[in-house]
Amino acid sequence: MKTGRKHNLLRWRRPSVSERFERFRHEHSLVFAAFVLALTALVVVNTLFMVHTLRREQNVQPVVYSRISTSLQLASNGALQAQVRNVATELSDDLFQVSDIQAVLIMDITIKNTTTRTQQFIPVNQLYVRSEDGTHSALHMSSHAPKPIPASELKPGQSVSGQLSFVIPRSAERPLLYIDTGWDNSTPLVVDVLH
Repeated sequence: MKTGRKHNLLRWRRPSVSERFERFRHEHSLVFAAFVLALTALVVVNTLFMVHTLRREQNVQPVVYSRISTSLQLASNGALQAQVRNVATELSDDLFQVSDIQAVLIMDITIKNTTTRTQQFIPVNQLYVRSEDGTHSALHMSSHAPKPIPASELKPGQSVSGQLSFVIPRSAERPLLYIDTGWDNSTPLVVDVLH
């Protein structure tokens, strides 16, 4: 009888499905709880991020230009002063092709650094013309502007002068010159060049 009992103790019995589930549940309950907690934290953080992003997007306000200068006026935004003079439009160009629906807008400009530190002036990146109908014009080479304004490193109080030329649609009634240097986080200067 003793040998039979010993034999029953050593005999392995396959656990039932419910016993296996119960053992799995006890052994892995801590891991499962950590997984559920991490998943919940991820959902909460994602929700807070989305709410913060939506709130921030609703608070964005468009830049409003308090004033549009005209040519011959000295325009200033606290970081620079600019003056546009001798504005003209030409319907053709001897050296650079211009289509029949376009015109060349030419002007002289002087820009002065009024900040307290040296600034980079890069005309091709910081000057452009927009019209009220939404057309955008970048700087364009022209035989009518033989002395283009150079890219410069302007020290405080230093100025640079030269000519600008843009190809604009002939139908543009009010081309606006934007001087967007970004110096000291300043807003762009806007000059109504034909008025």
